[in-house]
Amino acid sequence: MSSAPQNNAPPGAPAAASATVSAVREVEMKLHLDPRDLPRVADLAALKEKAEGAPAVRALRTVYYDTPDRRLFLGGVALRVRQDGDRFVQTLKTINAATPGDSAAVAIRKKWDWAIPTAAPDMTPLDAEGVAALVPEDARAALAPQFTTEFRRTTLLVRPDALTSIEVAVDDGQITAGNACARISEVELELKSGRIGRLFDLALALQRRVPVRIGTESKAEIGDRLVTGRLPAPVLPEPLGLTPVTTVAEAYRHIIRHGLRLLLANEACALAGGDVEGLHQMRVALRRLRTAIRLFRPLAGVPEACRAGNDIRWFSRQLGPARDWDVLLSHGIAPFSATEKATADALAALTAAVREARRAPALAAVEAIQSPRCTGLILALGAWLEDGAWQSGAAPEVRAQLDRPMAELSGPWLAAQHAKALKAGRDIEGADATARDRLRRRLRKLRHTAEFFRGLCAEAATVPFIAALDAVLDALDAEHDAAVAGDLLRGLSADRPEQRPTAEATARWLAKQADKRRKALPGLWKAFRDGPVFW
Repeated sequence: MSSAPQNNAPPGAPAAASATVSAVREVEMKLHLDPRDLPRVADLAALKEKAEGAPAVRALRTVYYDTPDRRLFLGGVALRVRQDGDRFVQTLKTINAATPGDSAAVAIRKKWDWAIPTAAPDMTPLDAEGVAALVPEDARAALAPQFTTEFRRTTLLVRPDALTSIEVAVDDGQITAGNACARISEVELELKSGRIGRLFDLALALQRRVPVRIGTESKAEIGDRLVTGRLPAPVLPEPLGLTPVTTVAEAYRHIIRHGLRLLLANEACALAGGDVEGLHQMRVALRRLRTAIRLFRPLAGVPEACRAGNDIRWFSRQLGPARDWDVLLSHGIAPFSATEKATADALAALTAAVREARRAPALAAVEAIQSPRCTGLILALGAWLEDGAWQSGAAPEVRAQLDRPMAELSGPWLAAQHAKALKAGRDIEGADATARDRLRRRLRKLRHTAEFFRGLCAEAATVPFIAALDAVLDALDAEHDAAVAGDLLRGLSADRPEQRPTAEATARWLAKQADKRRKALPGLWKAFRDGPVFW
C-alpha cells in the first residue's frame, strides 16, 4: 500500500544520491471478495463505527519494472512507480519476505518510497545505502515496464481500540500484462499500530458480513505470473527454526503459524489445478496442525475454532477423495503403464476414466477451499493464536511450563510418541491389515512430531532416525495406497464395465507391489526399532 515518501526532498523532487533511506516495515493482510460485494465494505457498520474520518477515494495507476530475465523478482524485490493524481511515488518492496517467525496469513515486508518528478523511474535513489544491492547497477539499464495495475482505492482508518490503528483499503480494478489481465477485487488491512492479532479480529468481523477469502499473493506476484504465463507452483514445508532458547509457547506459535502458512501458500496451486502437489501439501499442513494441537493440548488447550465439528478434520476430509484419485494416477496407473504387461490403449482409456471420476471430488475440494467455513477456520485459529490468552490466562503452573525451553520438553514428548509406536508395532509379523494401518497412523504422528523438534538436535543424529522411520512409513503407505486404489478401481469398473479388465489388472499389479513391500516390513521395522533416537 502506498504511503508518504520517506525522503526529505520536496514533493516531486528527486532524492539525493547520498541519502540514506530507512525501510518501512509493512504489515498487512489481504482479503479477496466477489466484485459484487466490494462496494459494501466501506459502508459496513463494523468499520464505520470505529472509523476515524470519512473514506478517501483515489484512482491509482502503477507500472512495475524489471529486467527481461526478471532479475528483481527472482531476487525478491519489486520496483514500481505509482501515479496518484499529479504525484509520482517510486517504491521498492520486498516480495515474500516473511520469515519463519512471522504470522501466517499476514505479509510482513520492507519497502522504500521516494517522491519522483515524472512517471519514469529515477535511478538516483537506488544508490542509497541499504538499497543499492537490491537493484544491481548492471540491471538498471535493462529495466523495462512489465505490467500495470489500475484500480480505484477507497481507504478508511479504523481504530478498534486505543492502541490499534488499521488502514482499510478497498481496491477495485485490474492488473494488465500485454493481452493478459487479472481482476483486482480485494481489501487490504494494513496494521499501522497495535498487535497483529487485531488484523485477524477485523478480518473475522468482515468475514461474518461479507464472504471473503485470504489472499496470499501480492499484486507483484500476480503480475509476474501474467507476464510469464506460469501457473502457481506448490510450496514445500520450510524447516522449522526452533533453537535451544525457544520457549514452549514460542514453539507452539511457530509450529501453528508454519502449518497455516503452508496451507495458505498452496491454495493458489490447488485451485489452479495444474499441479496435484498443491492439494497434497494442503493436506500435509492440516495433518501437522492436528498433530500440533493434540500435542500441546495439555498446556495450550484446544482452540475454539477446532471444537465445533473439529473443522480441521472436516477440511481434510473434503480434500481427501481428490487426493486419493491423484495417488491412483501417479502411484498406480503411471508405474503400471511402464511395465510390459500394460497395454497402452487400454491404459489410456482407464486414465481418461479416472480423470473423469476425479472431477467431482476435485470440484468438492475447490468448493471447500473457497468456502466461508475454511476462511473462518483459518482466521479464527490465527486470531486465537495471536491473541495469546491461552498463555497469558493460563494457570500459574501451566504458565511456568509454557515459559520453559522447548528443548526440555521435546525429548519426553518424542519419547512418549516413540513408545506408543513401538507398542503398536511389536507384533508386526502377525499383524493384520487393520493393525498395520493403525501403526501407520501412529508413525505418521511421530514423523510430524520429529519434524517439529529436529532443529533442537544435531542434524547428524536426526537424519538416521528419520530415514529409518520413513522407510517403514513408505512400506505401510504403499499398502494403504494399494488398498484405496483397489477400492476406487472396483467402483470405477462397476460403473464402466468396459474398463474392468484393465482396472483389475492394475489393482492386481498394485497389490503385488504392496505385498513385496510388506514382506520387507519386518526388516525395516527392526532397523527402526533398534536404531538410536536423536533426543
